Amino acid sequence: LRSCGSESRRFEVSEQPYATLAEDSLSYFYQNRSGIEIAEEYVPEPQFARAAGHVLEEITCFSGEDMWGTQWPGCDHVLDAAGGWYDAGDFGKYAVNGGISTWRLLNAYERLQNRQQTDTWPDGRVPMPENGNGLSEILDEARWQVEFLLSLQIPQGVQMSVPIGAQSENEGGPLALTETDVSGMAHHKVHAAKWPGLPLLPSDADQTRYLYPPSTAATLNVSAVAAQCARIWREIDPVFANRCLIAAVSTYNAALRNPDIFARRNFDGGGPYNDLDVSDEFGWAAAELYITTGQAEYLTSLVKTPGAYWLARNGDSQLGDISWNSVDQLPIASMLSASDRVSDNDSARASRILIEIADRYLVDASKDGYGLPYPASSYEWGSNGGVASRAIALGYAYDVTGDTKYRDALIAIMDYLTGRNPLDQSYVAGHGQRAVRQVHHRFWAEGADPNWPPAAPGALSGGPNAKYKPDEHQKAVLGDCAPMTCWADDYTAFALNEVAINWNAALFWLASYLATTPPAQPNTILAE
Repeated sequence: LRSCGSESRRFEVSEQPYATLAEDSLSYFYQNRSGIEIAEEYVPEPQFARAAGHVLEEITCFSGEDMWGTQWPGCDHVLDAAGGWYDAGDFGKYAVNGGISTWRLLNAYERLQNRQQTDTWPDGRVPMPENGNGLSEILDEARWQVEFLLSLQIPQGVQMSVPIGAQSENEGGPLALTETDVSGMAHHKVHAAKWPGLPLLPSDADQTRYLYPPSTAATLNVSAVAAQCARIWREIDPVFANRCLIAAVSTYNAALRNPDIFARRNFDGGGPYNDLDVSDEFGWAAAELYITTGQAEYLTSLVKTPGAYWLARNGDSQLGDISWNSVDQLPIASMLSASDRVSDNDSARASRILIEIADRYLVDASKDGYGLPYPASSYEWGSNGGVASRAIALGYAYDVTGDTKYRDALIAIMDYLTGRNPLDQSYVAGHGQRAVRQVHHRFWAEGADPNWPPAAPGALSGGPNAKYKPDEHQKAVLGDCAPMTCWADDYTAFALNEVAINWNAALFWLASYLATTPPAQPNTILAE
């Protein structure tokens, strides 16, 4: 387009402008699998192929002193924690971030299933080793992570020394540990005791890796995703579905016995994913179990758990945005993606809640020069993931009402992520005229060494971050900046330019939604 002496970036007019992006954003997960060779035949270019890393993950618990001086005695059990996805730019694997990421993929599929649109994602659409098994690659990819999440569950009869309750978060002293029955709980994460160097192939990462202590949040993440798995695979693979259901129930019961075992920022070598409020996780797991089993006592029992706080918030348009430590909206969305499994009253209530949240997002859009449904105060670590996460409420609001204002807001999000922003920058690798390349990642490490590959197509950068206090190098990279411009395509700036499974899962949900939801009157459930 040319106007008043200015010329736009080149763009393509297509009936399916988001299809390739949806495919690439799903391929991201295959390319970040742990425990398997990333083969040349399944990646966009030969440079993205690599050897398998961490094929053998028969590991035990961390023992020794943490960064706060807590002495951890370790444990007597060994788990086979192979597989799953590398969480971000390093090689850590986490139950919490892994849980919400898997949920997003499965929710996207379940929504298509509910709308009888699964034929839009047939077997073979995205290259991966499971091609030819008759299943959508969305399910194939999600199952790779579900299997890992199930592997984190602690055997029966296990006692461990763990911190109970909301102890000091000031990183100033050791934690008090209590010998506790942790049977059925899930370990919080898997990684080495020190951060790995960069660039580094997973196959060359030779540090000893450990299981880290269980947490209530991790346990509930496993429960919620396992319950979701149980209903989606019920007819596809009854044996796997039953395994998921058993895990969903047993992890939920384990969390009820241990409602206040929290992760903290006290281990080197991996992210903490620390969260002292698990009321939303209780609500999420209980709701997923209710949807899967039809047993209403899962919801009524929340009044006797921290989930009572989620019940108090439930129905409030101020439910928190979706993040690894804020899962308020997930069970509400599940009520709509699986509306055939809940009552009309449940569906109608879920519709009202998400419409109220979506309308709040539209207010933010009305105050933004780019029409982006995101407030200026929220540009922090992973802001692009936060922007993309708002798509779920907006998408379901459009499903329910058919009002194009919600779909327009989704397109504004996609436009922003792919280049319509103050930096004239696409934050999605391989998409847009000026796309990110030098992300913070151990293998996609072109920034550190030009002989290594750049970010693979479909990878989403974390995005502008106006709240993080960077080190001197990052200050030099940024200088003074307005919130939406606090970003650089620099591999050292991990708080700006890392990639992560939760952000990419949000991008996939958005891209796959737009690719399968034309501007028409979709209609599903009445909001009245």
